[in-house]
Amino acid sequence: MSPRSAKQFNDIRKQKKELIMETALELFAENGFHATSMSQIAKKAGISKGLTYNYFESKKEILEELIQSGFETIFETLDENKDGIVTKDEFVQFIRHNFSMVRKNLQHWKLFFSLLVQPHVADTFSQEYKTMAEPVFLMMFNFIKSQGSDDPEGDLMAIAAMIEGTFLYFVVAPEIFPPDVMEEKVIRACFKIINNK
Repeated sequence: MSPRSAKQFNDIRKQKKELIMETALELFAENGFHATSMSQIAKKAGISKGLTYNYFESKKEILEELIQSGFETIFETLDENKDGIVTKDEFVQFIRHNFSMVRKNLQHWKLFFSLLVQPHVADTFSQEYKTMAEPVFLMMFNFIKSQGSDDPEGDLMAIAAMIEGTFLYFVVAPEIFPPDVMEEKVIRACFKIINNK
């Protein structure tokens, strides 16, 4: 049997890291961040505790990477061409992409959102979230302003709250808030807010 190539080694490493993160997410969401230990994460993932520490120095580092990864996944399509300007098409695509993403992996996002609302997690990472979100919200602010809003700051707050609230309802009660219906209503509501109609 020939030795593994660098690509195979990197693929295995990536798979193990993802396994640890998904396992940790499940345990953090079910038991709480504080009540979950690295030993529990390793045991549930089916790997040794020592190997877990090869990937992450602590459960806090796992949590940081989970939040960073979730944030990047949510906002990756807001400015698809990465020119720093959000167009109407990009804004609509951003909303559609997120509905599609949540539909495809409802359990993951249910766990992710339940993790974010844990008091310790929210308190610990509120400043980091603000730092990560600042450039994204600036682009959204500029987009809303470019669409003729007479109160871009207020409209941004209303739109952000509506989108986040929609996803929370969507993951908690998809049978009451059907995603296909909600997707179109959210897009229309965003432009009603912006156009003040």
